[in-house]
Amino acid sequence: MSGSAATNTSATGGYIVQRPPPPPTADDFQVGVQGQLVALSGLPGNLVRPQFQGTPPVQPPIDTTWASFGLVMTESDDYPYFLHVGSDTLAGETNPGYTIIQRHMTLTVHVVFYGPEAEDVAGAVRDGLYIGQNYEPLLALGLKLRTVHDLARVPELINQQYLNRVDLRIEYRVMIERVLPIFDLSGADVHITDGDSGTEVDVSLSEGMSPPTWEP
Repeated sequence: MSGSAATNTSATGGYIVQRPPPPPTADDFQVGVQGQLVALSGLPGNLVRPQFQGTPPVQPPIDTTWASFGLVMTESDDYPYFLHVGSDTLAGETNPGYTIIQRHMTLTVHVVFYGPEAEDVAGAVRDGLYIGQNYEPLLALGLKLRTVHDLARVPELINQQYLNRVDLRIEYRVMIERVLPIFDLSGADVHITDGDSGTEVDVSLSEGMSPPTWEP
């Protein structure tokens, strides 16, 4: 048995991990969503900011309209689908076949709009999310709209001044795929028991061998 999960396959035993190409990362989704928010809001790119940055930038003046956003939840459907691709061979392998795990997920993005035009900009983004063409730049990521929640106005009191704030929650659907080195089945040892007579037969099948016929 191999000691490295990176090189293990269904033929070697041991832990199996994904092979290239990997699915999009959280950073990939963040960059894609940021581009969509910039386009739909009409705000400059430097005023549509990712939340939770290691070194947060200086907050814009109170009379400036800007936005921040963050991927706050990833919900995965139970039990991914396993799709086996027969005959084709993974790069670097000689055994035919491989398996793709397909998992559907819901990504929740929380967008916060600040400033005097927060409601107007948030409304423009909300409505723009329903236009199919606005997802063409996200095709490579596979992002599709699931739900746009209502706008919520929650002003913040900062330095004895209320800062206008409008929150918007967006839910996207996406399917990711992971490639696994699970090869075609080349043989099997089968134990057959006839339920009526109790007759038992052991059968070994190998690659290229026609399945045997058995009459109890």
